[in-house]
Amino acid sequence: MWKFRTSLALALALHIAILLMFGFSFTPDPDMVKVEPVPEIVEATVLDDTQIQAEADRLKQAEEDKRQAEIEHQQQLENARKSEQQLLEQAKKQRLQEEKKAQEAAEKLKQQALEEQKKREQLEISRREEERKLQEAREKRLQEEKKVQAAAEKQKQLEAEKRAQEKKQQELKAAEAKEKAEKEKQIAAEKAKAEQQKKALEQKTKTEAEKQAAIAAEKAKAAEAKAKAEKDQQLAAAKIKQDAAQKLEMERKAKAEAEKQAALAAEKTKQAAEAKAKAEKDKQLAAEKAEKERQAKLEAEKAEKEKQAAEAAAKAKAAAEAKAKAEAEAKAKAEADAKAKAEKERLAAEAAAKAKAEQEKQAAEAAAAAKAEQERQAAAAAKAESDKQASLAAQQAIMRKVEGAWTRPMTATAGLKCTIQVKLLASGEVMEAVVVSSSGDAIFDRSAENAVRKASPLPVPQDRELFNQKFRVFAFVFKPE
Repeated sequence: MWKFRTSLALALALHIAILLMFGFSFTPDPDMVKVEPVPEIVEATVLDDTQIQAEADRLKQAEEDKRQAEIEHQQQLENARKSEQQLLEQAKKQRLQEEKKAQEAAEKLKQQALEEQKKREQLEISRREEERKLQEAREKRLQEEKKVQAAAEKQKQLEAEKRAQEKKQQELKAAEAKEKAEKEKQIAAEKAKAEQQKKALEQKTKTEAEKQAAIAAEKAKAAEAKAKAEKDQQLAAAKIKQDAAQKLEMERKAKAEAEKQAALAAEKTKQAAEAKAKAEKDKQLAAEKAEKERQAKLEAEKAEKEKQAAEAAAKAKAAAEAKAKAEAEAKAKAEADAKAKAEKERLAAEAAAKAKAEQEKQAAEAAAAAKAEQERQAAAAAKAESDKQASLAAQQAIMRKVEGAWTRPMTATAGLKCTIQVKLLASGEVMEAVVVSSSGDAIFDRSAENAVRKASPLPVPQDRELFNQKFRVFAFVFKPE
């Protein structure tokens, strides 16, 4: 409605001006002016025809003049009506054009409002994204702090374990030293015992050697006796053979005498020889059996002695191996303990170095974060100061432009002021200007609103964020000097 107020006022002023012009241009006919009726005075005048004709012509001319004046007046009224109609048509066309422009402006404003809404939504999305990133950064920082704390706790625990391990190592060393002393003592005892066993074994070996020599002598003696017996047997056999040959010879010689007796004698001799041979054989078998038994006994005794010697040697060897194994195990254990200790020390050193590096890294990151935060705060402070200066400059520029566009009303008095709330587009175009705190003078308030609209577009900062924060919707006190 406010947009067409100026057009309506101009149209109304034009109508008033036309009516005034028409009123000033109309000159009434003196003959048409009504006069007060006068009392009739009947006078009798004698008029001639010339005078009557002249009076009739005068009246006729007056009537014609009156009619002509009426026609001219009607023509003027018609012209004025046509002019007014033309003005109304022009005003109507102008109003339609203004309505079209206003509609286009409204569409443009609507489009700009939609774009601003989209931009605000994008800004909101960006803000949320930044908040999310800040939240993630905070969570990451908290996690890093937890890691540092866990690393410190782990380092503390490692140090405690290291101290406990060192204490345990000291105890193990003391125990090992004690055990080593006991083992050395035991080894010395075993060594003395082994020496005694060795001496006993040497004595036993010597005795066994002497016994073996005796057995060998007995065996040689037995072999000699056996050889002698065999020789005797061979001699006896030879003798028997010789006797048999002699007997055969005698039998051949005395064959004629007693073949039967000779045969019987030969048989008898043969039987005797066989019995003797059998007896010799039995004796030999018995001797061999006895010798075998004696040899077996000797072999068994020798085997037993060898077994005992082997067992003693095996025991000695086992003891030596056990000792060597124990020494090797002790050495391996000592090496393993030393290696484990070195490995633990290496791991502890690596953990300490890693923890130190992590702490240095955390310190560097914290320092970098602190520096970045300081830079951000400094940048924010600088931006805030810059925004403040830009905001003040924009407010002053807006005040100057609005005051320059303001037309002082006739009724305005000094000291009047009002607060106006303004809604702008990003380009500075005024969408709305409303007095929210009146000056008490309605005409002054309307003139202030009109001044804001006339000053459109207003000078606003180029920074979108500052514009959205301070100048999208803002209020200012209009107090012209």
